[in-house]
Amino acid sequence: MDLTLKSDENIDFMIESIKNKLQLVNRDILKASSFSTERYDELHDIYKMVNKMPSFSIRDMEAILEELRALRND
Repeated sequence: MDLTLKSDENIDFMIESIKNKLQLVNRDILKASSFSTERYDELHDIYKMVNKMPSFSIRDMEAILEELRALRND
């Protein structure tokens, strides 16, 4: 998968990957349909950062989720 291409499919892949990495219990708080390709680069940066981190504190998770909330369309 080429994540340099801005597409809804890539957004879906990155959101699912972030949810898995953060081990979210309430997976419905992040929906790929809430993100647009207009903010793709910021989402891609968060995706890369999350995948580099070996583990997350509660504060890390809260900060990541807050950044993702700021990128949503709704």
